[in-house]
Amino acid sequence: MDGQRTDNNGPDVLGEEQVCANCGDTIEIGSWHPVLAETDDSGMFHLYPFCSPHCRDVWNRTQTTQNRE
Repeated sequence: MDGQRTDNNGPDVLGEEQVCANCGDTIEIGSWHPVLAETDDSGMFHLYPFCSPHCRDVWNRTQTTQNRE
């Protein structure tokens, strides 16, 4: 994998960093961080990275499948 996005549906990538899907904080991709992944009704794969388990849980409680797109 060369690190480039091919479908514009992946996480925001800034060099070697990603942005938390909940709070927008920068995440170093070299370190472990929680993610959620799903395939929507049209078959598109979505990956949601988070800076912490707490941010993942907050985001998961406040989102519906329709809001994630």
